[in-house]
Amino acid sequence: MAHQVEAGDVSKGDYVIIDDEPCKVKEASKSMAGKHGHAKVSIRAEGIFDGSSHQGKWGVDHKLMTPNISKKTGQIVSRDGNVAQVMDMDTYETEEMQLPDDLGVSEGEEIKFWEIDDRKLIKGKAD
Repeated sequence: MAHQVEAGDVSKGDYVIIDDEPCKVKEASKSMAGKHGHAKVSIRAEGIFDGSSHQGKWGVDHKLMTPNISKKTGQIVSRDGNVAQVMDMDTYETEEMQLPDDLGVSEGEEIKFWEIDDRKLIKGKAD
């Protein structure tokens, strides 16, 4: 389940939700508080699914949501172009997933994928 984290605690490499999109933080920088102001955090991140750029500026105590990421292993049951039927090796459920263009896998091979909320992202071949 997603949980909250203070913007001031976010650092490069963390995962947060910005603009309702799960993102990986590429840069997080803090600015010092002024005479009557509060410290701020600027975050630049990249969407996990589409690679889109997301950024924002918040107070250090602002709460951001982090996505729930489940790292799983699956087996390619069948393949039609870049769409594959993938069986989850834990639950044995089968679901269609979009294969990355640069991933050369065939039926019977195992892959690693992430489940983020109700969305799935293939990360590569299983070790």
